[in-house]
Amino acid sequence: MRMWLGYTLALLAGLHGSNVEGTNEVEKTRKRFEKAFSCKLSDEEVEIIRKSLVEVSGLETRILLPLIFHDRKLVASPVAKYRDINEREREYVEKVVRLLPYLAWRSVALVCAPGNWTLFLMYDVFKTTSFKDFDPVVLYRESKGRSRMRLMDLVVEIFKRNNCMVSRFGQGLAREAEVRIQGISSSLSAMERKREEEMLRKIKEHGERLCTKKNQEQIIEAQKIMCDACEYIWKREENRKSFVMGAHLKHLYLRMIDPSNDVEGPLLYYIDHEKMINTYEKYKSISIVAELVKKVVIEYEDINDESISSAVHEVKERESEEKRREEESLRNAEELLRMEEREKGEGKGPNGKGKKKRGKKGAGKAKEESKEEDRGEEEEESVEAEVPVEEMAAEGARPKKKRSKERSKGEDSCYRVHKRVLRWMKSVERIKYELDNGKEEKWKGKSMEEIEGQKVLHDIIEVLKLLRSRECDKFFVRTGKYMKGGSERWKMVALGILDEGGEKKVGNVEVGLFKGKREESVVYHLMFKPTSSEKTGKGSSPSFGKGDDVDEIEEDGSSDMSGFQYPPGVRSEVVKDKGEFRIVWRNPKDTSSVLRSLAVLQIPEIQ
Repeated sequence: MRMWLGYTLALLAGLHGSNVEGTNEVEKTRKRFEKAFSCKLSDEEVEIIRKSLVEVSGLETRILLPLIFHDRKLVASPVAKYRDINEREREYVEKVVRLLPYLAWRSVALVCAPGNWTLFLMYDVFKTTSFKDFDPVVLYRESKGRSRMRLMDLVVEIFKRNNCMVSRFGQGLAREAEVRIQGISSSLSAMERKREEEMLRKIKEHGERLCTKKNQEQIIEAQKIMCDACEYIWKREENRKSFVMGAHLKHLYLRMIDPSNDVEGPLLYYIDHEKMINTYEKYKSISIVAELVKKVVIEYEDINDESISSAVHEVKERESEEKRREEESLRNAEELLRMEEREKGEGKGPNGKGKKKRGKKGAGKAKEESKEEDRGEEEEESVEAEVPVEEMAAEGARPKKKRSKERSKGEDSCYRVHKRVLRWMKSVERIKYELDNGKEEKWKGKSMEEIEGQKVLHDIIEVLKLLRSRECDKFFVRTGKYMKGGSERWKMVALGILDEGGEKKVGNVEVGLFKGKREESVVYHLMFKPTSSEKTGKGSSPSFGKGDDVDEIEEDGSSDMSGFQYPPGVRSEVVKDKGEFRIVWRNPKDTSSVLRSLAVLQIPEIQ
């Protein structure tokens, strides 16, 4: 929550330049966030808002992510050239590209301080810099031959052009901060004067750093490395979906906070330039930096010693596994070649002629019977029972007949459901009883109010209908498998929007699975995890990360849910429309009244 609050506050200040001093502004901002998140902010979170509004923020280094979204579609990837962009989206992309010089400048110069004088200076430096000979749209559209510019190339070029403003801005910051230090009012208390001077000295030091050649080179180098890392990620299809989903989740979040912004420009991310550059120079590996970028975009991690060490370990582990598979594939190919050579040798008689194979008596008849059996099996396998929505959960958990062509997906096309998932379908009182008497310490002692809030997030068993459908892969991304508590586990993650009484939350739909004793897939975790909400529980793991907060799972605690029926009067319906799978829960006493709905969003279409 801390990272998201800080990021959004800085972004909103940079977009609107509003005066954010005073208790009233803290209260207004608190209400704005609570309305967007549909939850009460903690005292710690309110303090983050207060500090962000009345103290300096934005001194951290940032980068720009070379992706452009529009209406839940990715319309320009890092490697997209102008001709690659869908003609219907070109006008919108051009609109974003025209904003790139300012967006790139904001990523470098956005500093928020009481009175907004830092923002005014940022605007003034940008407006008084001549760009009359530079049109980013023309540069992007009219580059020719092999040198046709990709979006990532355009972003780096814009950062290079913007670099001429950095020294002037840094000098202005340092100079104005010194003037304000000298003019601190003597009417302030000693504590207030000290706090004011410390804040201004931080700004002055930041301005002086911006004037150094080393810092200016780092700005460009860090952005270039970032773009190269994005290109590396984009080339690996197994990373592409989760990368796009992680970025799109942030877009949805920001549009919920600030729906007035009609341009979905490239995202800003707080990344330590020096650590990123040092990591690249130390390991000479863009794959390690790409792993770090994935952690920032997908898992919301910062670049620090721990995340760097984790990235190095994961890349080495992946490369070792890839090498092992390549060697195994080579051995299999060599063995196959030797077998073919032996068969050729054995197939020749003393005169070098092949031996004639005789068929067995009755072989033709047996073959015909076998064909008839195969046809019968195929017909039987193609039968799929239609069930009412109220019994969907049972159908979703019970293995169903599959067409023979779909057997390759058999591992994930049917599921058993663990009792820790089923318990959330019960009454709040019963759930509390089971949690208080269960083995998971984190759930013990929860209040009825807390459990009621968690039930809203966890009681989404209807998602199983989507999991077992042929469209599942259009919505969910499968994460890598890992071992924990003696079981092989993995996750499936989708984007979602939960609407409860008109209050919307954006987040991830998480499905946790493990391999059961009979090699079946068992769902042991199912929930909607709102972005930036303490309702999910402190210390909860990121949706796309390996690992979870469930230590041990009782393997015999799963069910196929045969015979399950919803409690009397409860109604839910599933609607598929325009790239989303929507579950609607209605009031049992008045089915015209919607209690809540969950829209599972299709993975952003890549144009």
